[in-house]
Amino acid sequence: MEKRLRQRAVLPVVAACATAAVVGTPVAVAAPDGTFAPTAASVAIGHLVATTGVDPARAAHVLAVQRAGAVRIHDLDRRLGARAAGGYLDPRTGSAVVNVLDAPSAELVRAAGATPRAVRYGTAELKSVQAALELVPNTSAGLDPRSDQVVLTVSDAAPPEQAAGLLDAARGFGDRVRVERARGVFRPLVYDGDEISDGQSVCSAGFNSNKGGQNYIIDAGHCAQGLPYWQGIGPTEDARFPGTDYSLIRNDSGDAPGAVNLYDGSTQPIAKAGDATVGEQICKSGRTTQVTCGSVQALNETVDYGDGQTVRGMVKTDTHADHGDSGGPWYDGSTGLGMTGAGDTVSVTWFQPLTAAIAAYGVALNP
Repeated sequence: MEKRLRQRAVLPVVAACATAAVVGTPVAVAAPDGTFAPTAASVAIGHLVATTGVDPARAAHVLAVQRAGAVRIHDLDRRLGARAAGGYLDPRTGSAVVNVLDAPSAELVRAAGATPRAVRYGTAELKSVQAALELVPNTSAGLDPRSDQVVLTVSDAAPPEQAAGLLDAARGFGDRVRVERARGVFRPLVYDGDEISDGQSVCSAGFNSNKGGQNYIIDAGHCAQGLPYWQGIGPTEDARFPGTDYSLIRNDSGDAPGAVNLYDGSTQPIAKAGDATVGEQICKSGRTTQVTCGSVQALNETVDYGDGQTVRGMVKTDTHADHGDSGGPWYDGSTGLGMTGAGDTVSVTWFQPLTAAIAAYGVALNP
């Protein structure tokens, strides 16, 4: 009986974005390109009101405009090139703030409709500091453009002597590094003790995609180690973990909608992929914690889980997730952002950027 229950636990997860026909297709809620479906919007607005103090109407406005601001930030980052210093979204307005190192950069940012903010350090310098920090298990480091710093996160589960050495090295970089504390072990969010190769493991499906007339699911790499066959779906064709954290599962079920299960009979349509931005209000879906929302805290994070498992290029959030949510989709309205990677199951969760997986596999998201 235990095996049967666990198999059934996997199927609704896959139905979240891939094979809803297996267990009954959720009723889609119409949502125009760029907007949150009602269920996700309600959770995201609640988070924004609680963390910023804005009223619900202002929070709804932030959700409506923030993706345009995020696109503007990433475009300006590319245009500034070596002069780039990062950018973030103002959580109270959703507008783009772009860090600058000189007057010409400020003029460029203003002309593009964003707000320039003078900072001391640029992206290149902070990345060099990040690379110099030799992480130990249960620590991470990434860039926070809001403070113009590298944020070093150290869990209380980190080996004490190694953590002390890392913190001592961090102090040598002065105000270029900020230390934050976390609780618990950093690890991929798959149920402990389950073996993904035997069909028992509980993960969540990511994003439906296609290439050459074949449907696929983009998922977390750590879920698909050993290239298991997913019951009712199909085989895993590729899995990459550690280093990065994405996989490609062949979807032979005949059902692959471009929508995310919101676990109340409705779905969030996904129209395109995009890159996350610090300060962006985002949501995730997963079979364990269902729909939870929060904000992006840092980009390009390197996370050390221990045992030689280090992943780079992750996005750090303050959103709750738990075991079984691994692989589940993260989104800003109809823009897909990534797949759940790891966390401390309390308040820190990382996701693998979706755009990197799409580029690696040459697939397109399903409409």
